[in-house]
Amino acid sequence: MGKRILIVIPAYNEERSIASVLIGLRHAAPDYDRVVVNDGSRDGTGRVVDAMGEAQIRLPCNLGYGHALQTGMKYALERDYDVIISFDADGQHVAQDVSRVVAALDASGADLVIGSRYCQDQRYSDSFSRKVGQLIFSQLSQLLLGQRIYDTTSGFKAMRASVCDALINGTFMDFHTEALVRLKLLGFMIVEHPIRIENRRFGTSMHSVASAFKYPLKTLLLTVVALVDGYLARRER
Repeated sequence: MGKRILIVIPAYNEERSIASVLIGLRHAAPDYDRVVVNDGSRDGTGRVVDAMGEAQIRLPCNLGYGHALQTGMKYALERDYDVIISFDADGQHVAQDVSRVVAALDASGADLVIGSRYCQDQRYSDSFSRKVGQLIFSQLSQLLLGQRIYDTTSGFKAMRASVCDALINGTFMDFHTEALVRLKLLGFMIVEHPIRIENRRFGTSMHSVASAFKYPLKTLLLTVVALVDGYLARRER
């Protein structure tokens, strides 16, 4: 029997993009299951997903990306999936890359593969503030992990069930640098694989001008927490 694979799609107010995302995944990865974690959307996201007959978890209110992804991970573990893929609902990820990232997981023997916008000299246009933030956290990953991770903020990841088990009870904002620090301290192997990115056509990015300042500070704080937590968890093993 082959691996059971689940694509987890956290979604908040993505009424205009979620249908095309799901259709793309149906065609590009027909053998993989899907679940949309509706993070308290106030628009018609839930109605669109229901009309398409897709599996959906409705959260009672907007809990944030981290809790939405943890919910999807718990759903996957309860149903004995072997590989879990996180995939954004805004239409920027390319569905055809899903099988390539899973293939990279198998070929590398890694526990987690990050779909990276920046590795292998890829060019990706982004705002100046986000480029600076990404550079800072990429350098921080080298300092803390002994491994340079070029795209610490990617929402496109393929992970084994053991990774989910290590993350479902932690405190994470976006499962970015802080989650990677915890995993590395626990001995998990992390690699990057290049992916393509499409321009967002609908909706608004969660990264505002204000978040350009608040997000790095929150991530730094959570990274410190993850360091302490990771060391304590490693000692208990």
